[in-house]
Amino acid sequence: MIRQTTLVDIPVDIPEELRDLSKSFAYVLLNIGSLYELQLKGELSVTVENGIWGEIPKQLRTVEIPAKQKNEYEEQIQTLEKGIFDLYPVTVQCGKDEMDLIIGKVFSSEGDSVSYYCGAAGLINNNYINVIDQFDSKLETLCKQLAVRSFNDGESIRNKAPEIKCLDVFSLAGGLDVSHKPICVFFSGGSPENISSLSNIRVFLNLYSARFMFLTMDIAQRYLFGYETLRGLSDSEVSKLLLIWLRGHDIGHFIGEDKLAVTMQEFDTDYMILHELKSDMIALYSFRLFSNDLLSKDLLEKIYYLSLSEMLRYIRRGNILKYPDSASAYLAWRYFERSGAIKYDPNGGKFKIDLPLFEDAISVFTRELLSIFSEGDARQARQLVKSFGSLEITNENDFSPRDCSENLREVINDTDIAHYIDYNFITQE
Repeated sequence: MIRQTTLVDIPVDIPEELRDLSKSFAYVLLNIGSLYELQLKGELSVTVENGIWGEIPKQLRTVEIPAKQKNEYEEQIQTLEKGIFDLYPVTVQCGKDEMDLIIGKVFSSEGDSVSYYCGAAGLINNNYINVIDQFDSKLETLCKQLAVRSFNDGESIRNKAPEIKCLDVFSLAGGLDVSHKPICVFFSGGSPENISSLSNIRVFLNLYSARFMFLTMDIAQRYLFGYETLRGLSDSEVSKLLLIWLRGHDIGHFIGEDKLAVTMQEFDTDYMILHELKSDMIALYSFRLFSNDLLSKDLLEKIYYLSLSEMLRYIRRGNILKYPDSASAYLAWRYFERSGAIKYDPNGGKFKIDLPLFEDAISVFTRELLSIFSEGDARQARQLVKSFGSLEITNENDFSPRDCSENLREVINDTDIAHYIDYNFITQE
C-alpha cells in the first residue's frame, strides 16, 4: 500500500526588521539538519558533532541585535556553547514582533528512546493568549468536577501547567522535519526530561491549522456524518479550537495522582499509551466547562467533531504501537464504539456520533482512567490497553491493528486521502 503525501504552501510574512535574523536562524537549522542526517547514518563522531555545533554560535553572533537585548542574546548563545541535550529557545524581540529559534535534542517521533537533533524557527503569535488564559482560569473547577486534588504540596494546578507559546513556523529541521511532522514541542528548561518536569510548550499554530484544513477535513468529509458542522470555520476559529483541544490534552498529563509511574516504567509502551489516553479524555471532558464563553455559539459541538476527526487522522498513521498518541486515539475510538456513542452506518458508509451518549461516555471513561492511575494497578492498566485486542499491525501491507473493525480498517487504508503532509514555506523577500 503506497501512502500519499500532500504538499501545502505555508505563507509566512516576516517583518523587515527580523529578516536578517530569520536568515541566520535558517542557517542554524541547516547545521541541525546535518547533525540529524549524520546521526541517522551512525556517522556522528564526537569531533564532527562538536565542530558542527560550534558553528551555530558563530553564525548567531553575526546578526545585528537591538542594543537593549544584546546582553540577554549573548547569554543565550553562551548557553548553547555549553552543549544542549534538551530543547533550548533563543528569543529576540524587535518592537512588537518576536522570533524564536528552538534547537537541541528530543526523543524520536518513531517511538524509540534515542534523542535526535531537531529545530524550528518561527514568529511568536500572540493572538490567542486570551484563549489560554480563559482555559487556565477554570483548571481548579475542572479538578473539582473530576474529584481530584487541585493542589499538591500547596501548588496550584495552574502553576504546574507548562508555559505555552504559539509560533508561526517558517523552517523545520532534523527530527521535527519528518514525514509525520509534529505540531508542538515540549521541553523542560534544563530539568531532566520527563512528563512531570516539562515546563514549556511551543505550538506550531500555522502548521497545526494547515494540517487540519488539508488532511483532517478530508477525513471528516469522507467518514463522519455531521462533518458539515466544521464547514465555514474561519482560520482563526480553527486555530482557536485546535489550541483549546491541545491545551486540554496538555493539562490532562498533570491532573490526578500517578501511582502507575511507580508500578510501571516511564517508557513502558502501555504506560505511555495510557498517559496519552487519560489526557485525551480530560481534554474532551473539559470542553463542557466553556459552553457559555470559549465554546459558545455551537463551538462546543464543533470541537467534538474536530476532536473525533483528529482521532481518525492519528489512527491512520498505522502501526500504532510506535506512536502512543495514535494508540490512545484508537483505544478511545473503540471505547466510544462499544458505548454506542459512535456507530457505523453501512448505507451512508460513514460513522454517526450520538453527542449525548458521547458526553456520557467521556465522563465514565475519564473517571475510570483517573482511578487506574491513582490506584497504580499495573495489571488493570495492561488489561485496558489490550481490551480491544492486539495493537500489532495486521501484516506488512496493512498497518491497521489486527483486531481492528473492518469499518475502521477501511479508514486507515484509504489511500485516496493523503496520510502525510509536507510544507512549502513561502516568505516575502
